[in-house]
Amino acid sequence: MPTLSEHLLTRLTAPLAPVDAALAARHPGEPGTRQPVHTCYVSAERLHPDVVLEWGECAREALAEHAPSPADLAKATGLAEATGLGAGMDGVARRTGELDPELAERVYAHVRRVLSLDPIQDLRVDLEDGYGIRTDDVEDEHAIAAAEALRMASEAGALPASYGLRPKSLDPAVRDRGLRSLDLFLTALAGDDGGPPGLVITLPKVSAPEQVGVFLAVLDELVPRIDLNPPAVELQIETPAAVLALPALVEAGFGRVTGLHVGTYDYSAALGIAAEHQASDHPAVEHATTLMQLVTAGTGIRVADGSSNLLPVGSTDVVRAAWRRHAGLVTRAWRRGIYQGWDLHPAQLVSRHAAVAVNLLAGLPTALARLAAYAEARSAGAVADEPATARALAGHVLRALDAGLLDDAGLATADLDRAVVARLGGR
Repeated sequence: MPTLSEHLLTRLTAPLAPVDAALAARHPGEPGTRQPVHTCYVSAERLHPDVVLEWGECAREALAEHAPSPADLAKATGLAEATGLGAGMDGVARRTGELDPELAERVYAHVRRVLSLDPIQDLRVDLEDGYGIRTDDVEDEHAIAAAEALRMASEAGALPASYGLRPKSLDPAVRDRGLRSLDLFLTALAGDDGGPPGLVITLPKVSAPEQVGVFLAVLDELVPRIDLNPPAVELQIETPAAVLALPALVEAGFGRVTGLHVGTYDYSAALGIAAEHQASDHPAVEHATTLMQLVTAGTGIRVADGSSNLLPVGSTDVVRAAWRRHAGLVTRAWRRGIYQGWDLHPAQLVSRHAAVAVNLLAGLPTALARLAAYAEARSAGAVADEPATARALAGHVLRALDAGLLDDAGLATADLDRAVVARLGGR
């Protein structure tokens, strides 16, 4: 018989009730929605209704010219070396320096399919660094025209599931201009139906929680006046002050902020890192993204990696070098648990989707086998893997399902189904 009575334990643990409620509210877990593998930035003056189709076509042309076969793509992107997998379809890793032919075929087919059907998963109109400083009348025109183009793209079924705007920051020198463009863009986007769903606004160069509060207050004033569907908000972490204030930034945007995106080059430059060494795999940048992961863990706020400024443009050798670098950065981020990054050029879609496919397919047989064993063992009362590990395994399987690299038949072969995987993955 226990020494401490139930009544006494209830009294002693009563102070934890509000703590339990606060922790549950602050750490609700993953949002249960598909996460885009990238965010593509397009300068506002280049935005038109067919921009997604155009990027897909340009990417397909680059693939056909510079990697016309599965073996060419595997070699061009260096994915065998990046993943360390020479044979992945049987779940066995072999460091041969070449990608297993069957895996290479599946990756190539995936890239061609995605470039035709879903080349851009998250689109952002850029009025900030990628756009620069224009006269007021020109930026006014571009902000409105971009919003109208997005509405037309939505009506034609050519708008990604998530899209939005990156206006200028709240720094004093550009604050008024940024908020004016935000107003013009959202007013034009809202139209008379609230605008297309999936809207995200990215606030760049955040340095203090007060900026987050003011930006949300501006949206709270604007959105009801134009009957706009409330947008999600992402914060771009690209200043040392922002990294030092990460907990406060998340607190200021809690319940409204859905993502943190690292600004690789602004942050690197602010730390005094030479231009030739500025990259998302620099230790200083990876330290920042690790802190971002730490602060957002369990909150449902997603972290996105930065971009590669080595663009795949020019001769085949130059393009392949850029693809190899980009694919390596994507793979490094995936190994660190960061499944989204920036893309700045249509040809980067080739290396992005190829790297995603290799990382998912190479680990899929093992993930399915371990997840099936976990589900069976749990039903039998004997579990080897921890629940947290099972959640990670289910996350891998869910991302493969989201990417179209796995279907119900493949799940059934592993004695799994979507309901079980979704439940174990927290969806």
